Amino acid sequence: MTQVQYCPRHSKTETNIRCGRCETPICPECLVHSPVGMRCPDCARVNIVPTYDVPLPFLLRGIGAGVGVAGILALVYLFTVPAMFRLVFLGIPGLNIVLPILFTAMMVGVGYAVGEAISLATNRKRGLKLKLVGAGSILLVSVVFTYAFPAGAYGLTYLFIGLALATWLAIRPF
Repeated sequence: MTQVQYCPRHSKTETNIRCGRCETPICPECLVHSPVGMRCPDCARVNIVPTYDVPLPFLLRGIGAGVGVAGILALVYLFTVPAMFRLVFLGIPGLNIVLPILFTAMMVGVGYAVGEAISLATNRKRGLKLKLVGAGSILLVSVVFTYAFPAGAYGLTYLFIGLALATWLAIRPF
């Protein structure tokens, strides 16, 4: 006859299940299903992949890079987009079709540049925190530029909302 075993974490629970790695008795409440069988919570402890572990210094570097690049590219936007809209009045056929595509490509390009700057500043780390840093830095710069340069704000907010989406896509792993 076999001896009754009890779970070390729940001393009143009888069990016949053992951890597949360390052979410790485990009850159904504490067992963790893993690809190689049932494990105790100690053996099945999930470690965060270093690529997705973003400590505070890396996060601050990402914020600085994101806001800096977004600010520089917002200045470029402030001077190039009004010139693009002035081209409409030249009467060139087909320009009304090309300009929105060019405008959208510019938004995606700037979003990708901000996402890549954040990625490089954080040593190619990834994760939700950095996605939020990218979207937040573009949103912050768009709000600041909208209030600082109200004459150039006719579409700046929408541009940076699009850029936040582009940044989200740029940092996302494929």
